[in-house]
Amino acid sequence: MEATLKSFAPSIQNNEGVCSVCGVKTIRTVEFMGIKRTFRVMCKCMQKQLEQEKLSQLKQDRMRKAQKLKKFSLIGERYKNATFESSKTGINPSFDRAFKRCRKYCELYEKTIKNGYGIYFFGDKGVGKTHLTACMANNLIAKCVPVLFTNLFEISKAVKSTFNRESSLTEQSLIEKFANIEVLFFDDLGTEVFTKSSGDTWLQSLLFDIINKRYNSKKATIFSSNHSLNELINKSGIAGKTVDRISEMTSGAVMKIEGISLRKIKKDSIF
Repeated sequence: MEATLKSFAPSIQNNEGVCSVCGVKTIRTVEFMGIKRTFRVMCKCMQKQLEQEKLSQLKQDRMRKAQKLKKFSLIGERYKNATFESSKTGINPSFDRAFKRCRKYCELYEKTIKNGYGIYFFGDKGVGKTHLTACMANNLIAKCVPVLFTNLFEISKAVKSTFNRESSLTEQSLIEKFANIEVLFFDDLGTEVFTKSSGDTWLQSLLFDIINKRYNSKKATIFSSNHSLNELINKSGIAGKTVDRISEMTSGAVMKIEGISLRKIKKDSIF
């Protein structure tokens, strides 16, 4: 406490060591065995000021951390400012139901993330899937939750970059980063159509490896796709074992967003 008091020079204390607000003397002298020592004490005004300064510092530190997380999250320019508060509702009942579910998820983030709860959104293009997941990501970042907003193409590109001898990362270390991030937002899953070529076999293994690791460690994962879970297998060719994992990770939270493309409703649409 003494070190804290010495480093604290409250503006409400005048040159005579008296609080200018409450009038309490903050410089005191005691004598022990003939030795006099002078020290500073804190009145309630000074304690309050110190607490306010600490809260202000914590807030600034949290804002800086949130800004770093946002940069790391890979949210694109179009969605970097997407929020629940700025979203337009009342246009599509299906979107509104999903909107409420997403907002509630973020309000209860300590519980939902701790328990590894995931969500799977699917529906046609333009119905608001990516916008909703971006709102969730930005909301969680503001709470200083580490998130990553990406897709399979970006993941595979990043992992392939480690094949270069000059890369400072290994393939496995990068996979671990994707697997261990607190919340992974997997956008547009199923865009790629898998075949039995050697390249697609590698991509299948990569996708399963990341999903399986997150499943086993109960990491929260939010998916968006144009396809239902069955269509991921039948149309996109994603391995059944991978889709089974996704189904279990999002059990009870598979939501279809229907309706016409919201991008076409108005020129000033948020999408």
